[in-house]
Amino acid sequence: MKKRPAAVPLFTVDPYFSVWSCADKLYNGYTKHWTEKPWPIFVGVYIDGTVHVIAGTDGDYKTLRNRMHQTDVQVTPLSTVYTFENSAAKVKLTFTTPLLLDRLDILTRPVSYMAYEVEVQKEEAEDVRFVFGISSQGCVNSHDQNIAFKKTPFSMSCGNIVQNPLAETGDRVTIDWGYLHLCDKDAYIAESPNMYCGIKTVGPSTDTRRIAQNFTLNKIYNAHSDMPYLYVSKEELSGVITVAYDEMKPIEYFHTQVDEYYTKYFDSFEAMIKAAIQEYPAIKKMCDEFDTKLMAESGALGENYEYITSLAYRQAIAAHKLIEDRDGNIVFLSKEDDSNGCIGTLDVTYPSIPLFLKYNPELVKGMLRPIIKYARSDEWIFDFTPHDVGRYPIANGQVYGNNKLKYQMPVEEAGNMLLCLAAVKKYKDGDTELFDANRELMEGWVKYLLEYGYDPADQLCTDDFAGRLARNCNLSLKAILGIAAYADLSEDMSYMEIAKQWAQNWEKDAKADHAGTRLTFDKGESWSIKYNMVWDSLLGYGIFSDEVKKNEIRVYAKKMNRYGVPLDSRATFTKIDWLMWSTCIWEDKEYFDKVCEAITNMINETTDRVPMTDWYDTKTAEYKAFINRSVVGGLFINLL
Repeated sequence: MKKRPAAVPLFTVDPYFSVWSCADKLYNGYTKHWTEKPWPIFVGVYIDGTVHVIAGTDGDYKTLRNRMHQTDVQVTPLSTVYTFENSAAKVKLTFTTPLLLDRLDILTRPVSYMAYEVEVQKEEAEDVRFVFGISSQGCVNSHDQNIAFKKTPFSMSCGNIVQNPLAETGDRVTIDWGYLHLCDKDAYIAESPNMYCGIKTVGPSTDTRRIAQNFTLNKIYNAHSDMPYLYVSKEELSGVITVAYDEMKPIEYFHTQVDEYYTKYFDSFEAMIKAAIQEYPAIKKMCDEFDTKLMAESGALGENYEYITSLAYRQAIAAHKLIEDRDGNIVFLSKEDDSNGCIGTLDVTYPSIPLFLKYNPELVKGMLRPIIKYARSDEWIFDFTPHDVGRYPIANGQVYGNNKLKYQMPVEEAGNMLLCLAAVKKYKDGDTELFDANRELMEGWVKYLLEYGYDPADQLCTDDFAGRLARNCNLSLKAILGIAAYADLSEDMSYMEIAKQWAQNWEKDAKADHAGTRLTFDKGESWSIKYNMVWDSLLGYGIFSDEVKKNEIRVYAKKMNRYGVPLDSRATFTKIDWLMWSTCIWEDKEYFDKVCEAITNMINETTDRVPMTDWYDTKTAEYKAFINRSVVGGLFINLL
């Protein structure tokens, strides 16, 4: 099957530093931030007076002259590789963001690379230069804002003329503080005349040496009307260009503006950039080795699964920001992209953890710490677990539903916390440090599940987009397994006996008129994907019968549409994470292959050109909402 990603990751570092190609070809329109706001790049090869365009336009891209034809694009977990060709040259571009989960010193650098290789087809060519540009639009949230440019010892940079770090919160917003840097190793050697700024993108026949003719560094430019770019022009026919973003203060964590995590290792942004440039060969080697290993492991499960996980890897990680708290502990904060912009959301953490359990379970602890810290504060007044700790990038306390009781997810979040902690114990050599340090809090939450979890009252669960439900069988499942997780963590097996008895009761009470189980205890003809059941197998509890698990898979297989199994009997939409989790309820290779094929069909055939969605229609592949979210880390569950 030919692979055509709905969107291709280019520079994917964190929720703000995020550039994607949302087209079949890199030159088909402008590249974008995940919010779908334009963040254009320009790539071209200047040969004897003509610019052969690879990406970027000066008008109608459909009629652009001297365009190089894109011959291929390949996406691996850490890199995206494009190849282009025309009668003048061949070009290979490799976009790499080194999101190595076991190397936090590299992971937390706000840096991304683009390597280029140019092969000139004309032997008589005399003047050949490779040109790359990136628009300054990425450093403002609104296009009526103005931008200032400056030359540094290591870069050309630009930023909003009004610097007000952490002043903006919300969902589909982009950063409007800090500085975008286009970096080059030659900047340390000379005045670097190959680095400059220019107005609008390069046209197909523009001499790049004249781009900056009317541009001055001491002038203010408008992001929209002027569209100023940072440019680098290279005479070398192969090299590496480094793009970086200095947020200065990335997160406010419980009323304290914190520094970037990389400052643990470097005294300054410049020192970090210098290391990033110098270490590129070694970093790229590590990235390639990681890609080879992950793709071999996922590929052993099927070509489609390899494709899905390769697309999901950078997205899952880059929807986070890593910081350190006052005690020197890791805090790994997600942004709930394209949903409500919440930060550190627990029911976003829960579906994402398979990726992080596999490669660095300490990061899962880093996701749970802020929820626990907030729950221990006087501001949290409920006897169940919080949903979030604010709206990105401000993590000062929960904002979801204005903290009104009717908007909470009490059983959901209490179960999520206990299951996440139990998963850390299993995949991090018996680590119960967070549980042990907060045992009193955890005991209160398991008691909540004991009182209210088996037959939940009308409330929201993580699938809040589908509406409220009472007597939710899948939520009851989570409560039962949450109690089992508490028994595991506390080593108090009396709780496991309760969980076992509840599981037996559940199998009787949830049994549907068909072969599977119900959506709610009171609707015999209904059904739903029981994704929470996966932990019974993964954590080795075995409190639910093999028969009920096998019957679930049989029901799902019959409900399969071209793009997957619906979430439940209410609608035809699904959740991509829960769909993949369903393949781990019971091992059935035929069903797993069909799910992977359905997800691949969606990615390849959807007309919605956005970063991987996790909520879409199984009959039309139309995305409902939710793009660029960390929950696609859940697609790695089969590697556990």
